[in-house]
Amino acid sequence: MHSLQAKVIFDDNKTAEFKYIWLRDNCKCPLCVDVDTRQKLLDTPALDPKIKPKALQINDRGDLVITWQSHGGEEHVSTFTNDWLYRYGQCFMHDTFTAPATLEEDGAWPRPPLTLWNRYIIQKRLPEVDYQEFIESDDALFEWLDMFYKFGFAMLRNVPTDPDQLKEVVGRFAYIKETQYGVTWSVRINPTPGVHLFQTGLGLQLHTDMNYRENSPGMQLLHCLKGQQWLAEHPDKLGRDPGGQSFFVDGFRVAKWMEDNEPSAYHILTSTPILFSIKNKGQRYGNMVPIIVTDSEGDVTEIHYNNRTMGPLQAPDHVVVPFYHAYKLFSERMRQESQQLTFHLQPGDVVAFNNRRVMHGRGSYDPNKVERHLRGCYVDIDEAFSKYDQMLSQRPPLL
Repeated sequence: MHSLQAKVIFDDNKTAEFKYIWLRDNCKCPLCVDVDTRQKLLDTPALDPKIKPKALQINDRGDLVITWQSHGGEEHVSTFTNDWLYRYGQCFMHDTFTAPATLEEDGAWPRPPLTLWNRYIIQKRLPEVDYQEFIESDDALFEWLDMFYKFGFAMLRNVPTDPDQLKEVVGRFAYIKETQYGVTWSVRINPTPGVHLFQTGLGLQLHTDMNYRENSPGMQLLHCLKGQQWLAEHPDKLGRDPGGQSFFVDGFRVAKWMEDNEPSAYHILTSTPILFSIKNKGQRYGNMVPIIVTDSEGDVTEIHYNNRTMGPLQAPDHVVVPFYHAYKLFSERMRQESQQLTFHLQPGDVVAFNNRRVMHGRGSYDPNKVERHLRGCYVDIDEAFSKYDQMLSQRPPLL
């Protein structure tokens, strides 16, 4: 056995090559993983990266059984089921590209692919669930979390307009994340000078929140307590909407368009750190992060975009003009109506969105014609996805 890897051919003729060091590091025997907590006992740095097995065999159940070479101690045996190898071998397969395997191991399904959307795609079937079903039915909760994961956006309808209702909503799947704005906060007119722009009637261009924080909240929820569907109540005023509409854009889809159509501009936005900063009630926050964040495989994982909190560009001279060109392309694309889901939030609506994927904004409005009051909160998105993974492991994914 001179090679450092094992080749496995599955029933569907897909082939994966597993490095021996990777297999040894992922042994799930009781000596390597605590039976009760499922936490790792094996000390990975103690392994030889060039480790080789003494023997390989397939048992009667189709499991891969590896006996590792001994160096003065007892031989160690690792057993890997066919299902486990297939699930976690996706990145080692020659002709397979799927969503990453979830962290849940025992019987879990891989997360489904994301759905990149524009106005026409998402309006075909708006991701929404009735609040009472969401509260009473785990199937409805799973459907809602599944939509939130795929679209980065999901709504609840007919939610009671109690100012504290978000606590019950979030309590179904996670915990509220407290920030400098509190546990929950209001979005409505505040006449006090110097307040945040979201507490005025001014329009807010598309943005993601809190890019100036080291760990910007991954999930945001907005609960409409008071609102007015002005055009429906004043059909004679068509064309004179006083505003206040909400709009949302899938930043991942815009980034994909950039990658496909403007690769040089896309590279600039993924490789140029931007300073986002804010001063609020005497407190300063600042963080540097690219507008488009990618992982080691080059896949987009986060969008950070807010023209209001973006500081002066700090980049080499030769990057300045290309950056502004790329920034303009990205901004113009997201502002196209074809990319935007636009509507008036109504009392009883809750909208949840991935704050590091979906950009949101608001049209300006006349407070003399529109009474608009939203209650908002943030959630660590991994809390929501942890609940999703748990429920996903108990049922096949929705297609």
